[in-house]
Amino acid sequence: MKRIVIGTAGHVDHGKTTLIRALTGMETDTTKEEKKRGLSIDLGFAYFELPSGRMAGIVDVPGHERFMKNMLAGAQGVELVLLVIDAQEGVMPQTKEHAAILELLGVENFIIVVTKCGLVDEEMRELVELDIREQLASGFLETAPLLFVDAVERIGLEPLVEKIDQLTTELPEQNTALFPYMPIDRAFTVKGFGTVVTGTLLQGEIHTGEELMLYPACQKVKVRNIQIHEENVSQTSAGMRTALNITGVKAAELKRGCTLAPSDQLEVSWMLDVELNLLQNAPESLVLWDRVRLYIGTSEVMARAVPIGQEEIAPGETGFVQLRLEEQVAVKKNDAFIIRNYSPMYTLGGGRVIDPHPAKHKRFHEDVVTALETQASSSTVVVIAAFLNKRREVFSEEAAISQYIGKTPEETKPYLQELEATQALVKIGDKYTTFERFAQLSDRLEEILMRYHKRYRLRYGMPKAELFEKAGIEIPIKQLEACLAWLAESGKLRMERDQIQSASYEIKLNPYQEKERQQIEAALMQDGFTPRSVEELTAGQENLLEMVAYLTGSSLVRLDHEFVIARDYYEKAITISQTCIAAHGKMTLADFRDLTGSSRRYAMLILETLDKEGITKRVENYRVLG
Repeated sequence: MKRIVIGTAGHVDHGKTTLIRALTGMETDTTKEEKKRGLSIDLGFAYFELPSGRMAGIVDVPGHERFMKNMLAGAQGVELVLLVIDAQEGVMPQTKEHAAILELLGVENFIIVVTKCGLVDEEMRELVELDIREQLASGFLETAPLLFVDAVERIGLEPLVEKIDQLTTELPEQNTALFPYMPIDRAFTVKGFGTVVTGTLLQGEIHTGEELMLYPACQKVKVRNIQIHEENVSQTSAGMRTALNITGVKAAELKRGCTLAPSDQLEVSWMLDVELNLLQNAPESLVLWDRVRLYIGTSEVMARAVPIGQEEIAPGETGFVQLRLEEQVAVKKNDAFIIRNYSPMYTLGGGRVIDPHPAKHKRFHEDVVTALETQASSSTVVVIAAFLNKRREVFSEEAAISQYIGKTPEETKPYLQELEATQALVKIGDKYTTFERFAQLSDRLEEILMRYHKRYRLRYGMPKAELFEKAGIEIPIKQLEACLAWLAESGKLRMERDQIQSASYEIKLNPYQEKERQQIEAALMQDGFTPRSVEELTAGQENLLEMVAYLTGSSLVRLDHEFVIARDYYEKAITISQTCIAAHGKMTLADFRDLTGSSRRYAMLILETLDKEGITKRVENYRVLG
């Protein structure tokens, strides 16, 4: 069954709680203090069934200015807001403030509910409607439906329910493909069950038995049970008001502002880069080191404001700000937030997070401003490229990119294909990086290879294992191997077995090296079928050792780690063996020794090499063709 979450907002004592009681038959003012004062102090929750059969949960948020932080906590995950206005009092300052906050938090769907209409006549209703339309003639409220209701007299409730049903039917489905993300707005203990937390699941799904991380404490918890509207369920999905019975933490250790998410999805941070919209009616500009109250998720955190790229942000303006926090938070990109003045408390503005884990910035550095503009871009391909360039990991999986931009893998794929088509993105295996970062990696590998070639001028290339070690890049071995294969295929380097060579390198012998080559080759040709040890051949001289390594595979053959033979004589040994076996069906060690004039020891060494290469095969005490 599809469930939706709607919320109430409006000035204190304009009838929000009474309206909810009339719609649901449930009481949301539950504490003695709330009943005594006649106003909502904390969040209240109720639910009812719509004509379509869907369940609507209602968050009754406080209207009194002193309880504004609870109102902000309740606004998280709300899909439709009933903006409640008393027909006798009309639009009040808090009405406008609540509406402005909700729009800053990304709410787009409103119904203006004019309550207590039974206490005014028809002419007054017309005047009230005109006044409301005039005072709320901006944003989404300008075109929001307006209905007159009297909850006590039960006037207009049926049309209101029908309108709620109609508008919520048109709402898009919540994205369940993303990782689960649930800010906690209440935590308490239930006898016999333990810790219970509640909140609105903003994205993804949570299943019974799932292990999650409690942020910012980074404490692992396990979901024992799930309830939605007092009903036990095995899973909950994005957009649902949810109660979770969790193990691994006590309710006393929790507070509003904690968030549940998988252990590898959020980072704890002391700073946030944000794009801030300062309200038109904000009493003053935001300047360097202003102390503000940050409301994000269900958290209230004190912070210092650092405008980036400008001295101040004036009322009605939008700008970049780095918020230096007094407590750690764990949020994600594009999370909505509100800031209020520290004292006296009034709303300054709000916006969205563009980097949830930034470095400390220089305020007027051009590169910093450009990077923030890129991260704040409305272009998805630009945001993806910026994310991949900023990430510590060189290569990212499609799932990580999808989670970051808040889209499903199917929705993300066309953007990745567009970036690949314009060569802004490189795909190696099943992971992605930007062309810029891949070029940096390629340059780094080229630099390491050229240093190696400069030191070992006669070697074909650098052993792969040594290249991996020298690279000092945090890339899994399999991914780095895939990169080398891609670079080899594109002609940037050459690979022979486990040896890597830069495509720009070519071995050239100078006159001294040419003389050394001739000296070694002449000595081996003179030895014939008598292999010589490398130590004897080079007398321990490093330059001659390098020449032996260079000639190995071309004019000389290594029989083992110690002995080498001239290639001409090795190939003669092959011909002699094949001819003898073809004539007699087999060949003994003594036959080969006599045919080559070699000693028994060296004849055995040569034959063992022929066996290894599959030219011959030993059967008892003789050889046959391999």
